Amino acid sequence: MRPLFINQKYSVIFDEYAEKHYIKDFEKKYKTRWEITRQSIIDTLERLANLVETNYLDVICNSNSSSCLAKFDFKIAKTNVSPKTSGNRCILEICNQKPEVRVLLVYCKDHIDRPTGQETVWWKEIVKNQFGLDCC
Repeated sequence: MRPLFINQKYSVIFDEYAEKHYIKDFEKKYKTRWEITRQSIIDTLERLANLVETNYLDVICNSNSSSCLAKFDFKIAKTNVSPKTSGNRCILEICNQKPEVRVLLVYCKDHIDRPTGQETVWWKEIVKNQFGLDCC
């Protein structure tokens, strides 16, 4: 069962960890297209309720009593690759009480330093070590 997200505008915050790590790779690789992409991510996540029926948002688990962790697939602006096949992901902490979406991690599959099939283990370790959020 998918969680219900309130039908109002969420604030979207990129965590400092996300800013300091892989976002720099996106800025360097995609230059002007990254700013358009970033704004598109913000615009989409502000209207989180619209994503419930899509396959671009996967709610993973509750991180505490008032929020959940989710994975959001996105594509780079002006490319013809779908969000799912692009390999570009955001890990989010979503809180309905505020309402707020905190972008904890932005990465592409090239950033994962694990064997194939270890993506979830990789980002869960980062989320636990950097943010103290444990997701079974």
